[in-house]
Amino acid sequence: MEQSPPNILIVEDDESISEAIAFHLKKAGMAVTVAMDGLAGLRAVKSALPDAMVLDLMLPNVDGWHIIREVREWAPQVPILVVSARTNEHDRVEALSLGADDVIAKPFSMRELVARIGAALRRSAVAADQGSRAPITEGDLTIDPDRLTVTISGRPVDLTPLEWKLLWVLAEGTSRALTRDVIFRKVWGGERGHGDRSVDVLVRRLRRKIDEIEGAFTYVQTQHGVGYRFEATPRVMPGTRPAPRDAAPTVTALRTPRPPAWGPRTPA
Repeated sequence: MEQSPPNILIVEDDESISEAIAFHLKKAGMAVTVAMDGLAGLRAVKSALPDAMVLDLMLPNVDGWHIIREVREWAPQVPILVVSARTNEHDRVEALSLGADDVIAKPFSMRELVARIGAALRRSAVAADQGSRAPITEGDLTIDPDRLTVTISGRPVDLTPLEWKLLWVLAEGTSRALTRDVIFRKVWGGERGHGDRSVDVLVRRLRRKIDEIEGAFTYVQTQHGVGYRFEATPRVMPGTRPAPRDAAPTVTALRTPRPPAWGPRTPA
């Protein structure tokens, strides 16, 4: 049975850009749906969930920031690739923090865009094809690649394909610290640019879901000067301080008071 091509939703109000993207994606063997404003984009996502989205940020009616938030609430598995002229560091970090998988600056190479969409689709396929691997349990967290679930104390955690990929890469490291360059290569593919903060932003997203919740452990640990590692570490409760590892126990000696060396003075 022949597999249907992946369906890519393009949400872009510039007609010349959306037509160019659609042309190159169709040429690469993908099916395409185009929405010319934010509201139409949201309706398209809800009517037929795409395999990936190409999203501009500055859109009529509903902007791209709102679309990312909406889609991440009820479709965390859909890869979102932002294409925008607003790609200063603040905007890039904000888009990634909200849940975008990648940010591409306008003007961009169509060949690069097609390659990045292909990489995003492969990450989704990897997240959906982990059945041959055994589950990983650390502390109260369990990653089940067969069922594609992550649970903490039995409570399910919803992850995007990018967050899943990061968690799996770290978990397979078996408590070994991975550098940001290695993580970027394994999660996004390609080489990390100088000063690129994508890894740190994605780690913060993952920590919000598995570390910054009530529980006995944190899981994504920072290895200063190196990168990050996956290890269940008991959470330090407020008001308590862990004792130093090599601190000697404090012993208080009780002594019987000694009488003074001189006796009571006899009145003359």
